[in-house]
Amino acid sequence: MITRRTLYPGQPGTKKWLNKYGKKLVCVRYRYDEITKKKMITIELVAEIQNWEKNVNIIPKNKIVKIRIKYGEADLGRKVKSIGGKWNKKEKVWELRYEFVLGLGLTERMV
Repeated sequence: MITRRTLYPGQPGTKKWLNKYGKKLVCVRYRYDEITKKKMITIELVAEIQNWEKNVNIIPKNKIVKIRIKYGEADLGRKVKSIGGKWNKKEKVWELRYEFVLGLGLTERMV
C-alpha cells in the first residue's frame, strides 16, 4: 500500500471531511493498493485532548552524566573506563552515559 498524498484541513480534497468532522480532523490520506487496484481515503482524527507537562526529572539514557569515584576505588574506576567512561581532569569526575550509571548502580554518585 502506497500513500501518495497527505492533505491537511483546508487544502483541496479535504472539504467533505472537514464539514463532517470539523476541528477534530488532523489529515486526509490517499492510499493506493497496487495488488487489488483499490484507492483508500483514510482520515486521522483527534480522539481526546488532555493537559500534559514535560517531566523534567527524567534523564535520557544516552545523556552523559558526571559521577564521583573516590581515590581508593581503582577497580570501580577501571570498570567505568572499560565501558566508555571518560575522566574529566578539570572537574575531577568521571563522565559516562546515564544508562551505564543505572546498570552499575551508581546513581547516588552522580554530581
